[in-house]
Amino acid sequence: MDRLQEVEHKHAQLRALMEQHGADAIWLRRARNIAWFTAGADPVIAADGENGAYSVLVTPDARSIITDPIEAPRIQAEDRIEDLGFTLTISPWYQPVPPQTPHLATDDGAVGDGIATLRRTLTPSEQDRARQIGRETGEAIEEAARAVRPGDTEYQIAARISAACRARGGLAIVTLVAADVRTIHYRHAYATNHVFEKYAMLVVCNRRCGLVISATRFVHVGEVPSGIIEKLHKVAAIDAAAIVGTRPGRTQGDVFADIQAAYAAQGEADQWQYHHQGGLAGYSPREVVATPGDPTMIGIGQLFAWNPSIPGCKSEDTILTLEGGFEIITQTDSYPLIEVTAAGQKVKRPA
Repeated sequence: MDRLQEVEHKHAQLRALMEQHGADAIWLRRARNIAWFTAGADPVIAADGENGAYSVLVTPDARSIITDPIEAPRIQAEDRIEDLGFTLTISPWYQPVPPQTPHLATDDGAVGDGIATLRRTLTPSEQDRARQIGRETGEAIEEAARAVRPGDTEYQIAARISAACRARGGLAIVTLVAADVRTIHYRHAYATNHVFEKYAMLVVCNRRCGLVISATRFVHVGEVPSGIIEKLHKVAAIDAAAIVGTRPGRTQGDVFADIQAAYAAQGEADQWQYHHQGGLAGYSPREVVATPGDPTMIGIGQLFAWNPSIPGCKSEDTILTLEGGFEIITQTDSYPLIEVTAAGQKVKRPA
């Protein structure tokens, strides 16, 4: 499936959604939905922007980029959007003209949930992009981890994570770093001027082509204390239980029950309560965060990022669900790994 075929496939999905809601058109303004529908175009200027720098109007028979003279030249020359069957509607940046459609549905309105559901299952071409971005994300965070030296501040470590992602065409929309004692106190550790001595946690959510891929790695200088090794094995076992349990036909609630049981088996029964455990990923760091009893169904061709943690340790990679199992797309095999067994299946986790 090439990009044009992917866009045509998604156009057919939105056509069905229009019929379902009695709409003449759907107006996509959310950046994640534009990236999804355009098969990976990047509509973001401000990194934290919820909406794109341009929008997309989709009718049953046509699709148009609504933009201004600022964005139009780049969209035409670099995104090659017209090759994907889009026309451009250009109005002045100081006087934008919204669509004049009688029965218009918007992605922040009635059809928002329907589009979010469509985003969850990746086409074959999206899966290929996810694999590539996953590999690049693993390489980027491991490059940053290998560069850590005593005396570095968490700011400097975070900067290397961001730079390594950017050098590969991505944007680190989340970078968390905790050094030494901060790994015990904070599971969502914003980088600070705290100086690294021996032990650190590095976390990234890397966005490219709209897809967001997550990973966590740890680094230690010198002999690793037995207490840290024990914790690494505990979270690896819990993470493996989640990964193996993420099978099409089950729910996120089913996997959450596996996670709770795995925490208990490791003597850490209550620790799941102190940090979310991750869940369905895709065009957001988490499309759906798993909770006890969560009815969200797991399907083939979906991204998941589980992140079990206990004080001082965490395990996280992004996986792609397959018909016969899973693929860990952020695993490079060039970083130390722990092999653990969950439900009779061996799984490699970062050490």
